[in-house]
Parts: sequence; structure tokens; C-alpha cells
Amino acid sequence: MNNKKVISRIKEIFCRLKPSKIHGIGLFAIRNIPKGENPFKSEPKQKWIKVNKNVFKCSDPEIFKIIDDFYWFDKKGNGWIPERGFYAMGLSFYLNHSKKPNLKRNDENGNFIALRDIKKNEELTVDYVTYG
Repeated sequence: MNNKKVISRIKEIFCRLKPSKIHGIGLFAIRNIPKGENPFKSEPKQKWIKVNKNVFKCSDPEIFKIIDDFYWFDKKGNGWIPERGFYAMGLSFYLNHSKKPNLKRNDENGNFIALRDIKKNEELTVDYVTYG
């Protein structure tokens, strides 16, 4: 990767992990994020596999806990996991839930976009109810 590409990628960095008052670890803006911006546009695109949560019940209990902590499943136990495995999680997996989120998930392409201008140091949040 050449220097110009590295610099252009740096311009796409909008957030970092920090301790959250909402829950555990969260994502926080390192600079202002304008309404309509995708703060994760530099993350590699993921391919997803539809699975039923019951498939993992025979796994080690700690692995099942990771799956339960990081992935969303509907009432029937169906959900989506990254094709490349569980360590292929991007920063967006650390978004905490809010009933008044500042991001939303675009159903057409799975990207996240800012619902409003987000100020530097503000925690990025999404409404988990809208997943699915």
C-alpha cells in the first residue's frame, strides 16, 4: 500500500474503542461525524452466513457465550455470522444500544449512517430493535 492510500484511509477513521457508561466497551467519535456519513466505510466488506443459534449449543460454553454476546438472533434462533469467522468482527460490533441512537443500519447494504451530526467524544449508538 502506498503513502497516498494510507493517508486516504486515515481520513476515513472516525471512531475508537473506549470504556462506555452504557455497557462495557463502546465506540466513540474521534472527530465530528456529519449527518449521513458512514463512520465504518474503511472496514472491509463482510459476507454473512445465515445460521440457527442451536447449531452452536454443542460448542464449548465460552464459544457459545461469545456468539450470544456479539450476534443478534431472532425469536426462532436465526441470525447472521461473518463468513470469515468470529474474529472477523469489525468495530461496528462494539456499538451499544440506545432508544435514541445517533446511527442507523441501512437495510439495503448493511452499512451504518449517522442520523444526525455526531460530536467528537460522543458515543456511537444504534437501536438493536431495528436489526433483523
